[in-house]
Amino acid sequence: MKRTYGLELTNNSKVSWAFSLPRSKTCIDATEICKKLCYGRGIRYQSQAQKDKRERNYRTVELLLKNGGPELLAQNLVHLIDSARPRDWLTSKLMKTKPDVPWTLRIHDVGDFYSTDYSRAWQIAVCERPECDFWFYTRSFQTPAVYKSLGELASLPNCQGWLSVDADNLSQGLLALCNQPAARWKLAILQSKDLQLEHLQDAIPEIGKANIINFPYHHGGRNIAAFNQQVVTSCPAIVGDLKLTNDPHTSRPCQLCSYCLPG
Repeated sequence: MKRTYGLELTNNSKVSWAFSLPRSKTCIDATEICKKLCYGRGIRYQSQAQKDKRERNYRTVELLLKNGGPELLAQNLVHLIDSARPRDWLTSKLMKTKPDVPWTLRIHDVGDFYSTDYSRAWQIAVCERPECDFWFYTRSFQTPAVYKSLGELASLPNCQGWLSVDADNLSQGLLALCNQPAARWKLAILQSKDLQLEHLQDAIPEIGKANIINFPYHHGGRNIAAFNQQVVTSCPAIVGDLKLTNDPHTSRPCQLCSYCLPG
């Protein structure tokens, strides 16, 4: 029997723990390129169980927001965050050693921020768990109210926000960076055949190479030729430097690399 409500994380072989929502209901500023190339279209995300989980998460989020606002949703998100804590977290703190894996959570490996109340709930929850490192990529920077709210989330010391851009929304993403100079935004590029390095040449020196990450489009274990690494850093898990793993007690590529994480 299918459950109607309940929040649940996804254990991702690249990022470790992540929260997911349905793209059709939450990717409010998705571009045509994003819709076409999104890895949420990949086979591992298309099982009925994965689809049901995302829909159930969304229904639960909406129910909690309707009945108790961001504060009630945040309480439930904190419980979810705690479930991602490494098994030896408390003993490691007592012994002053490192846990088996870092305590991290990616907000959305599928889906995006779609309302101010929803983003506010995450802001409250992230504040409640300062020892957990959070990060997210978003295209919701063309919806002013949501982007303003996300700026507060991205400014928290244990959360890194990335504006996700491609050939369709690059200029809007660069403008959004300029409009929130106080927030800790960085730039994540979806490199497709439609985007050339020349399109970024003027922006890179101003933004800084360390504040940009490139994701060459990949499918079926293959990716398009990445931009010059001397100019733009490409994701090591895509270009082959780090391998995916399903071992829950081994750090995943994103945790090992930590380029996209706060700090």
